[in-house]
Amino acid sequence: MDRDYKWGSSMLVDSPANKGVALAGPSAEPAGSLGEKINFLGKTELFKELPQEVLRQLAEETRMVYHPKGFRIRNTERADGEDTTLIDGLYVIKFGAAKVTKASEFGDAEAVVAILGNGNWFGEIGLIDGLPPSANVTAMSPMESFFLPRESFWNALNENPKIAVAMLPALGNMVRMADQWISQLL
Repeated sequence: MDRDYKWGSSMLVDSPANKGVALAGPSAEPAGSLGEKINFLGKTELFKELPQEVLRQLAEETRMVYHPKGFRIRNTERADGEDTTLIDGLYVIKFGAAKVTKASEFGDAEAVVAILGNGNWFGEIGLIDGLPPSANVTAMSPMESFFLPRESFWNALNENPKIAVAMLPALGNMVRMADQWISQLL
């Protein structure tokens, strides 16, 4: 799939869709039609149980973000004191791959916890608890993701609590997989 990208300060910017404007952080403009967003989000494990009207509400709040290969999207090692609330939200990968890693207690080793690809998501823990990232996430290739800000998610959740119920099976599965991964380490 050919893509025409222009480099921004921390992410790739789709120059035809965004007219070459360089953007930093997940502040990209909405990309793709609303129908495309609804369809894509509705096929993910996280949102597949949601009715169309709720998917529409969430899709209206998402925007496309682009990250170059090697860019650390979520970072547990922020020595610069940067506020992580600017990136607080959910990312659903549309195109590309990312690795999720956890550093050892002393930072001398790093374990790859997961490799994520199209339709996978990250940021769900921060979406719920609002705390800084619990793992590092790094783009393994140029990535396109739908980004849903935490505030937008909570506004939608307050209007429609069915969102939480619909997400529980996917979140429960995530915990179960983490438990299995940990048991393999022992």
